[in-house]
Amino acid sequence: MDGQQWEMIRGTCGTEGAEGVPTYGVAVRHPDGSTWTWSDVDTDPAVVAVLLERLRLCRPESCHYGDMVLDFIHEVAAGEL
Repeated sequence: MDGQQWEMIRGTCGTEGAEGVPTYGVAVRHPDGSTWTWSDVDTDPAVVAVLLERLRLCRPESCHYGDMVLDFIHEVAAGEL
């Protein structure tokens, strides 16, 4: 998809017991001004940087954004990264 601009975003966890823990996610901006975000990929920005590089290289269609992020989170959780 042309014109995708992927970037890392920073937030804080709202899950009970982890309130306030810094989290990092991804956002993509489109030429039409729309934005898609996934705010809590991981607590390690280096891990999220790996996902960002994949997304930038792959340039997926918007219908695949969520699946790609979930697949990456599962990969990290399984220790496959």
